[in-house]
Amino acid sequence: MQKVKIRGAALVFLFSLLWLTTSVSLAGEIVSLKSGDVRGEKSGNTYQYLGIPYAAPPVNQLRWKAPQEMEAWQGVRDARSPGSACSQIGNFFTTDDEKSFNKPYGSEDCLFLNVWVPNSEKKKRPLLIFFHGGSGIFGRSYHEIYNGARLAAETDAVVITANYRLGIWGSFQSPALKTGNPEEDSGNFLLLDMIKVLDWARENCAALSCDPDNITISGQSAGAVFVLALMRSPAAKGKFQRAISFSGIPFSASYEEGKEQGDKFIAQLLIKDGKAESSADAESIISKMSDTELGNYLRGKTETELAEASEKGVLPKVIADGTVVSKPESSREVTCELINKVPLMIGNTRDELSTLVTTRMYDLEFNKLWPLFNGEERTKTVSQELGLIKGMVRNILIQYLERKYSKKLQRCIATYSESLPALYQYEFVWDNFPDPWLLDFGSFHGLDVPILFGNYIEDRPSYMRFAWTKENRKEREDIHAVIAASIKNFIHGDDAKYAAPLGDSWKSRTTSNYVQYYGATQ
Repeated sequence: MQKVKIRGAALVFLFSLLWLTTSVSLAGEIVSLKSGDVRGEKSGNTYQYLGIPYAAPPVNQLRWKAPQEMEAWQGVRDARSPGSACSQIGNFFTTDDEKSFNKPYGSEDCLFLNVWVPNSEKKKRPLLIFFHGGSGIFGRSYHEIYNGARLAAETDAVVITANYRLGIWGSFQSPALKTGNPEEDSGNFLLLDMIKVLDWARENCAALSCDPDNITISGQSAGAVFVLALMRSPAAKGKFQRAISFSGIPFSASYEEGKEQGDKFIAQLLIKDGKAESSADAESIISKMSDTELGNYLRGKTETELAEASEKGVLPKVIADGTVVSKPESSREVTCELINKVPLMIGNTRDELSTLVTTRMYDLEFNKLWPLFNGEERTKTVSQELGLIKGMVRNILIQYLERKYSKKLQRCIATYSESLPALYQYEFVWDNFPDPWLLDFGSFHGLDVPILFGNYIEDRPSYMRFAWTKENRKEREDIHAVIAASIKNFIHGDDAKYAAPLGDSWKSRTTSNYVQYYGATQ
């Protein structure tokens, strides 16, 4: 009788073990988040969960409000396809669909994020959050280039990419929008979105096998500008432990400067509506409207009307209001003061302004620029195509702005090195791709991003396709391996160690003047 009981107990144990093993496998596809269950899928050596809403849709009365809690859903939500891009004008940084260029694109209902979790049993990994670039007016979190599967597996970290509101939806300063909530009244809606991503991540780390006390925020271009703003944010204090800035600089503006830009946008809306014939006429109309009337007018506009009135996009300002972003001691456009003093990796590409100046000289006419950037065959350089005078202007502008940018960045790096526990500086210099693009652009702005993620679009027209050749594939892979290793070491460091990205060979700027060069020839 005793043997039968033992055997029965053993069988129960074995069946329980089998059930647990099966449930672990299923948990890779279905995870239980605070707002409900989601179904993802296998992607490489990770599970991916796409298009997860991290806040309620910022539409109707929630337009130009702080992000609100997402209502819980019933059942299992499908997380195998991405959510919409945020409202913007169609461009090749966001999509390869040429038919969408220079037209309203995306949706206001866009507060989605994407998650990649390594497919292994290890728990409480570091979390790496990435915010895309695009001047704060273009871009999306799910793009083939930003697929985080490879980076997550190679760094043994959970990777999140997240949308945030862009342009006039992401930063808008007007008394007509004030609610009495200091955070909302700053108009820093995109930064509030990013802080909401941090809150969401911390709340859901248990389900995603990440450590809520080991979060690294990172971003490229505008995303890096906003990462540096979060390092100046009282509202983000204690919510992240490290930061990485890829080609960012800490811009800052006053509420008054933001309001001036907001007033110009409202005037443009009134002119588009036929309510005003000129800016002066629009200003007169605005002065006669109460805040309530003006607020209702703005919230009554469709997203298409807002997009068309913003033309190529209203560049968002980082408003140093004292609540979302600390007020600087000086009135400089670039401020280097920080309050969230965490270890920082920061750097740039060698030729940051070469493509940025070019796109502006073509007035962001993406259809005209598409043949140049998707790699269609050509023999002339950009300067030759622009002609003698415009070509010279382009070259002078690039050189002038490069020096100006470098001076501001180096000033901040010097300040950061005196106040942060660790600071690691890099410069991306690889440029082994064919002429005439090499002559035109060199190691241009954004070239490092596909190499960082290890993703390249080579089989169809896409932005910067010209840079990817069979001959340079091994070089790209070698540089990717170094970048991935340096990020892995950096984000896995503990508070006592501040792990150097490449061990003793990459010294912190707090103790030396060392700069790591990604892609330098030996």
